[in-house]
Order: sequence, then C-alpha cells, then structure tokens
Amino acid sequence: MRDRTPESALKALQEGNKRFVVNESEHPRSSYEQTIMAKGIDQNFHAVATVVACSDSRMPVERIFDIGIMDAFVVRAAGNVIGVDQTGSVEYGVGVVDTPLLVILGHTNCGAVQATIDKLYGSKDDLTPSINAIIAKIKPAVLSVLNREDGLNGQSVLDASVEQNVWQGLHDLFMQSKLVRDKYVNGDVKIAGGVYDLHTGEVRWLNEKNVAVTFADVQLKLENKVN
Repeated sequence: MRDRTPESALKALQEGNKRFVVNESEHPRSSYEQTIMAKGIDQNFHAVATVVACSDSRMPVERIFDIGIMDAFVVRAAGNVIGVDQTGSVEYGVGVVDTPLLVILGHTNCGAVQATIDKLYGSKDDLTPSINAIIAKIKPAVLSVLNREDGLNGQSVLDASVEQNVWQGLHDLFMQSKLVRDKYVNGDVKIAGGVYDLHTGEVRWLNEKNVAVTFADVQLKLENKVN
C-alpha cells in the first residue's frame, strides 16, 4: 500500500504531471501483470485520488498524471459537470474507495463551455435535450464571469469560464452531497481544482482558498433553505 495522505496524493499527481510535460513519464503500474494483480486486490488500499474530469479524449487522466492501474477513481462527464450520477460516483470514490484526495479538473478550450457561451450569445444550434442539460449546468459559471469581469471577450471569456466552471462543479457537488461536505469539514478529504492545458500538457492548480469560499457559499444557501 502506498502513502495515502492527502498531501502525498496531491504531490504524486503534481510530480507525475511534471514528468508528463517534459516527456519523461514512467508509466508506473501500467503493465498487463498489474491488470491481472488488480483482479484480486481491494482498490481501497491503492487509489489515492478521486478525479472528476471532462470526457474530452485529449485529456486522458492517468496519462497526464503519469499514474497507473488502481491509482485513481475517475469520474468523467462532458464539461466536467456534476449532476446526480457524478455525485454518486464521487461519493463512492471518497466514501467507499476512501480516497484522501478529490480533484475537479477542467481543461482549456473546453467545447462544452464554449457551447454554453455560444448559447448565451444567441446561438441557434439544434442541440439535443441531454446536451442542453449539460449546458444548463455550466451556464451559472459563464454568467458569473460575464457579470464579474468587464471587458472580457472571445478567448478570455472562455478561459475564465473554464476556471469558474471547476468551482461551479464543486458548488453543485457540495449542494448535492452531505457525505462530501462532512468529509471536507472533518478533514477526511482534501479538495483541489485544476485546469489542464491542451497545448502544453500542464495542469495549472487553482487557488485552494476557493474551496473554502465555495463551501461557505453552499452552507449559507443550505441554511437559508432551512430557514
């Protein structure tokens, strides 16, 4: 069993991404033998992180962090949105697999975020109801950027919206999951947000203070619901 403290888990992902960026990936625990071994081993003793990421094929989570089989419990959805299904998967990751780290990972030039921006600017694209449901989850993040940042346009709106959408996902997760809220408050899980750069391969880690800010915002909303 590897060291599964929150700090060591985050450090492992950070160091793995650094190797990936300079083309020095070690591809640990990625052999066929590891697959065979995994059949009879409880992943609770190995997985160090639950990662919520976009479905985009250009950001294979295990590759960009240079990790292997049983290292991460990965939840993927277009736009890294967090609805009921994703919330259940995250709860399984941090509650049953018991990973000490939860990462919400967006990426540059996200098509789902761009589609949301286009929709807000009047795009008439004929999207399916299910895709529109994804856009509805991202919409608050884009509106937050447009209302907060004067003078942004084009690429700058997309970049800021991608980052804000990471925190929107965490907001939705906190709203939907008492288990995750309790794990966070009790210090049982560390939460980190990041944005993967499709051009450089680098993960830019976002300001950790925003986790606490998001949690406080959700707590206030939940208290107001009760009152």
